[in-house]
Formats: sequence, C-alpha cells, structure tokens
Amino acid sequence: MKIIKFFLLCLIAVIFNCMTLQRLYAQDVEDQALADSLINELPKTKSDTDQVKLLSNISKVLTLFNPDQALNYANKAMDLAKRANWTKGIGLAYMNKATIYVTLTDYAAGLENASKAYEIFKSLNLKPAMAGALTEMANSYSRLGDYPKAIEYNFDALGIYEEAGMDRDVANISNNIGNAYYWLYDYPKAIENYKRALELHKRNNDKLEVASALDNIALVYLEQGELKKANDYNLQAIKLFEEINSAPELAVTYALRGGIMQRLKEFDIAFEFYNKAIAINKKFDIKGNLATNYQGIGELYLSVAKNDAVKSVPASFKISKAALLQKARFYFAQALGLSKQTNEPSLMIEETAFLSETEAVSGNDKAALKWHKDSDIYKDSVYNDENKRKIAALENQRLAEVKDKEIQLLNKDKALQASEIKRQTLIKNIIIATAVVAAIFAFFLTRSFIRRRKVIFDKQVLQTEMKALRAQMNPHFIFNSLHSINKYIMENDKVNASEYLAKFAKLMRLVLENSREQEVPLEDDLAALELYMQLESLRFENRFQYSIEIDPGIDRENTLIPPLLLQPFAENAIVHGIKDKENGLIKIKIRAADSDTLRCIVEDNGSGREAPPIANENNRKRKSLGIKIMQERLNIINQLKKAKATVNIFDLKDAENKPRGLRIELLLPLQLAF
Repeated sequence: MKIIKFFLLCLIAVIFNCMTLQRLYAQDVEDQALADSLINELPKTKSDTDQVKLLSNISKVLTLFNPDQALNYANKAMDLAKRANWTKGIGLAYMNKATIYVTLTDYAAGLENASKAYEIFKSLNLKPAMAGALTEMANSYSRLGDYPKAIEYNFDALGIYEEAGMDRDVANISNNIGNAYYWLYDYPKAIENYKRALELHKRNNDKLEVASALDNIALVYLEQGELKKANDYNLQAIKLFEEINSAPELAVTYALRGGIMQRLKEFDIAFEFYNKAIAINKKFDIKGNLATNYQGIGELYLSVAKNDAVKSVPASFKISKAALLQKARFYFAQALGLSKQTNEPSLMIEETAFLSETEAVSGNDKAALKWHKDSDIYKDSVYNDENKRKIAALENQRLAEVKDKEIQLLNKDKALQASEIKRQTLIKNIIIATAVVAAIFAFFLTRSFIRRRKVIFDKQVLQTEMKALRAQMNPHFIFNSLHSINKYIMENDKVNASEYLAKFAKLMRLVLENSREQEVPLEDDLAALELYMQLESLRFENRFQYSIEIDPGIDRENTLIPPLLLQPFAENAIVHGIKDKENGLIKIKIRAADSDTLRCIVEDNGSGREAPPIANENNRKRKSLGIKIMQERLNIINQLKKAKATVNIFDLKDAENKPRGLRIELLLPLQLAF
C-alpha cells in the first residue's frame, strides 16, 4: 500500500527533527521571559568573560524561537571574546553560531562554524566541548544528506562521551547514529544503535527518551515487514507516552500504530488510532502531522471502495461505494489543503496522486487526469531541486575524498623528512665514536634503511592507489555521465534521468568506499563494475552488450581482490575496442585457474590492437597510462603477497586471420576473507 511506505519516510523525519521542537513549543513564552531577564542583566555584568558567557546564554535561549536575534547576540559574544583574547569564549561563540545556522537550515555555515569550534576546543583539550562540536558537525552532514560523514563524526563524539562516562550523551549519539543508518537502509545497524540508546535511557530512567527509542525501533521493524515486532515495540511506546502524558509525541506514535494496523488490514483499529492522532494534532495545531493523518484515513476509505481484502472495518465504513469514495476524496482534499499551508511538496505529490486514483476509481477520468497533472507539477518542482542537490553533494563528496588522500600523502612526506633528519644527526654522532659505537652505528643504519624502504614502499602504494582512483573517476567519464543526465532532463525523460543519476551516485559511492581498502570482497568490486557497464551501455544507447560470468565454485563474498582492477580494462574495451562498432560484445569472466590463482578475463569483439587511421593520440596515451598504473599495482601486490600477479593480452583472429577482438587475462593470487 502506497501510504505505508510514505509514512515510513515521513515519520522518521518527524521523530528525527520535529519531536524536540514540539516538546519545546509550549515553553516559548517562558523562554522569551528568560531571555528578557538575561538581557536585563547585561548592564550589570562587568568582566568581559562574564559578558561573553551571558551573551552566549542569551543566544542559546533565543535560538529556537528567534534565530535571527540569537545570531545577533552570538556575533556580539564573538566580537567581545576576540577583543578580550579569550580563546574558549571564541569557541563557545562559534558553537552557538553553528547551532543557529542549522536552525536557519544553512547547514554549510553550521558545519563551518562547528569545525572552527572543534579546532579551538581541541587546542584547549576540552573533550566534552570537542564532542559537542563533533555532534553539531554530524548534524549538519546529516541534514545535507551525507549520512556516512554524519556516522563518522558521531562515532568520534561517541568515543569521547564513552571515555568520560557520560551515558546520557552516549545514548543520544547512539540514537543519531541509528537515524543515519536508517536513511542508509542499513536496518540491522539502525536497530542495534536504537537498542543501545534504549538500554542507556532505561538506566537513566528517562521515560520520554525510552518511549521515543521504542517507537524508533518499531518504525524500523515495520520498514522490514516484521509486523509482530513492530506492533510489540509500538505498544510499549504508547504505554509510556500515555503514562507521562506527552501529547505531541503520543500523536506521532498513534499515527505509527495506525500505519501498522493498516498493514495488518485491521482497518477499524487503524481508523481509531488515526483519529486519536488527529485529536492531539488539532489541539496543538501541528498541521504537517494532521495532513499525514488525514491522508491515512483517506486511503482506508479508498481501499475499502476498491474491495481490497481487509480483516475488519469500522461500522461507519459500511456504506455504498460512491459514499466511500466521497469520504476518501474529502480526507485527501483536507490533507492537501494542510500540506499547501505548510509548503510540503512531498506530501502534495502523494495527496494529488491519491485524489487522481480516487477519481479514476469513481470513473471521473477528466478529474483524474487533472489531479495527475497537478501531481506531476509538484514532482517536477521537487525533482529539479533534488537533482541539483544530489549532483552538487556528489561532487563535493568526491572532492573531499580526494583531498583527504592528498593530505594523508603530505603527512607521510613530512614524517619521512623528519625521520631522515633524525637519521643524519645520528650518523654524525656515530662517526666520532669508538669502534664499539661503530658497530652500534651499523645496526642503527641497517634498521633505518629498512624503515625508510618501508616508508617509501607505503608512499608508493598510496600514490598508486590515488592514481587508480583518479583513473577510475576520470573527469571525462564524469563529464559524459553528467552530460547524459542533463540530456534526459532537458528531454523531460524523468524516469531515465532518475535511473541514470541513481546509478551514477551509487557508482561514485562504491568507488570511494572500495578505494579506502587494500582488498574488498569480489561481490563489492563486481557491483561497482556492473554499475559502470550499465552507465556506459546507457550512454552509448545500448550499441553493445556485455556479460559478467563467475564460476559457481567461487564464493563472491568470501573472495578478496584489490579494488578497481577490472574497470580500466572494461573501459579500454569500450573506448578503444567497440566504440564505433554496432553489436559490440564484452565478456567478463571470473575463473579459478587453480587452488591458489584467480583468472579474470575481459574479452571484446572489437578491432584489437590495430590502431585505426584516425586514432586519437590522447586516447593512446591515456590507455598506456592506465596499463602502466595497472602494472604498478600488480608489482605492489607481488611484493606484498610474495606472489606472481600478471596481465596477458591476446589478439583474437577469425578464420581468415583478421582481427576479431582482444582478450585480456589477469592472474591474481586467490585470497579468502576467512
């Protein structure tokens, strides 16, 4: 059922972003009074440090209900702290500005200020403050949709809180990590972190947070289709929320119960809990939640009108089909009106789609078409913004990863230089020593030589990995892919544009993730290769076919190979082999040569190594460079594993001894994970 999936996406956002704001809504008047009293204390405060603290506290109080004014006080605190040369005060001001910018949805500015606060707190060794800054950075990454980065910074903060024994903060960070894993569809890890947060909240006897954690777990189980577990955890959450009389949160968990009962086809119970949620949301005037509640009830009526199999329905549903459709139409219209008030395009897409379906079931084709067009309009507005955001975020992430690699290489160079200076000093001291010291000198010289060779080898490995990564994500391929996406967008081909963009984003993520490891499971490397071949096939308008065959006896998940080895050969087969050929064919085969060797084959039916008359010199140089990088990687593998990894190239001929393609065989040592 369409609405269930939509609720799963909406409710987690409500739990992740809205529950705290709803909880604090009733305190706005009280907070304004507190802010006024603190402002009145400013003229009475004499020392600069006390004034900075007071300005920071005023900024914190104002953040939720008047962020613009809060930013003004945060800037005043910053100016005063700088004039007083109070480093900690500057860090506090940066932290306040980070929180304010996140409230204003300027997540890039929030990230920048949180990063500056972290560097200051780190220089002062203020560990809890460092953890707070890391948490704020993680929040910004999460709002920007970069969930892997959010997880990374949350784990850094988690380590500090665990070391300090701050259980309440450990619980909150665990919940944040669970949210990030949820959005990455890693449900087992999401549940693992939610359950950890649950146990810590129980230990602290924080019933409100315990109930929230229970509802988070219920939501993930519902997403996985484990309805019994979802039902059990949801009932526990409802019991606690009712016990502490936490109304706004109770409305959210009532709505979740409605969704669970709807999935179980218990429409009478679903109807009851949707109405309970509506009563609370009306009382607190929470329009966004009201829209989803009305939408849920609308689909109940629509499902019964369509004669969907249900176990039970409310007595009020025992009416004619026309009356059921009229009820559905009414609730969908109510939901759409509220969504327009709160400017929620994602909700409006669903509601207009349901109105279109309702009219179609009613036989009103003209009205159904009208609502369908409205839904497409909302989709276009969301799609365009999301499309630009995804491409920008993808490119930013790629640049950040490459920059991280460059920084690591620079640090290794500095370490090598420092080691060399130390060695030279040691040599000078040993030269003037006795014969006994000369023997010691020989010992240290030998050990230093071995260490230096290792550092040089490590540097060579890192440089080769960076070359392979740049070759994998060459600007030409990225430009062509983005050009293809833009072409589909300009042609209003939303389906192909969305499909191409999703595959392109997933390929970039897999390449970056796999490039961090010396070896990855064969399954992961083939997943990236499959995406690359799909993208190139789409870009070349399916002018070639490809196949990937793996021996049944090879355990894909247990077999390890160096990442990004096969893609350059596949790229050469496309660009230099079958680019201008109709009905091109590329075969990729993984075989077990023997018990210790893996044979990887890339074969095409192109023109072989005979260059065409108008061959592009840049392409030949690039091809040679790719083979050179590959040979360097194989040399490193041979040194590390004491093996003999090789690459062999065979020209294929037909019966008349004419070129009919190229076959590349890559022999690798067979490595198992366990």
